[in-house]
Amino acid sequence: MSGMEASMSGKGVDPSVPMAVFVHGGVWSSGERWQFAPLAHRLAEEGIVTAVISYTLYPQKSAKAQSEEVLKALKCAIMNAKLFGADANRTYLVGHSAGSHLCAMALLLDDEKQESKKLKSFVGMCGVYNIATHYEYEDKRGVAMLSTMGRAMGGQDKFKEMSPFHILENSSSSSSNEDNNNNNNNNNNNLMTSFPTTYLFTSDADIVVPMRESEDFHKTLRKVGVQTDLKVYDHGTHGEFALGFKKHPKPLKVFHRDLIELLHS
Repeated sequence: MSGMEASMSGKGVDPSVPMAVFVHGGVWSSGERWQFAPLAHRLAEEGIVTAVISYTLYPQKSAKAQSEEVLKALKCAIMNAKLFGADANRTYLVGHSAGSHLCAMALLLDDEKQESKKLKSFVGMCGVYNIATHYEYEDKRGVAMLSTMGRAMGGQDKFKEMSPFHILENSSSSSSNEDNNNNNNNNNNNLMTSFPTTYLFTSDADIVVPMRESEDFHKTLRKVGVQTDLKVYDHGTHGEFALGFKKHPKPLKVFHRDLIELLHS
């Protein structure tokens, strides 16, 4: 079931405060908004309006359909930013794990860039951006057949078209090919400008989604001209990035402090 809940600071309405639209992970087949209440509450305590969205899970919906739901939810959040007490021009799309993949795909689905151009930035934490390489990694770990990722994508023949990494790589290669006509070049330019400034968070201690996913995507974004920054931490498990938030005044982990600083920039 798709939906959205917003957490707001109790410090009074300030129309200049930033808003984070958060998309959870869960192998495309699990996860509920309530699980991320600590994240939403702590960000709200730090003066950041936070909208936690949910999407229809696999097998009820495919990953592509989930991406379309994320795009609709983003549009809804931006439209209601003032109601939430936030500045729509300071909207950040934040994803974790499979949620980062859905965010990236949603931006690529935004053909007219109506929502992506309104974003301050996209923040992907421990995301999967190349389905094929992550499937290989899961296969080596012996969990590929247990994971719902491959099925949620529509099978292995859909891996490339459901990978933000490959979509942007292909658009980059096509745009540099002198044999392409103007219409194709225009389509490629639309793809490459679908991304706002992008920040990728990852950890070399993450054994669920290795940092290679973020490193390779970072390189591809740079190749196509997207302003991007990669933050690699030497600590932090996969789940801690989204589920490790503590209520104020408990101390935050470094990557949580960096996220909050980024959302206030």
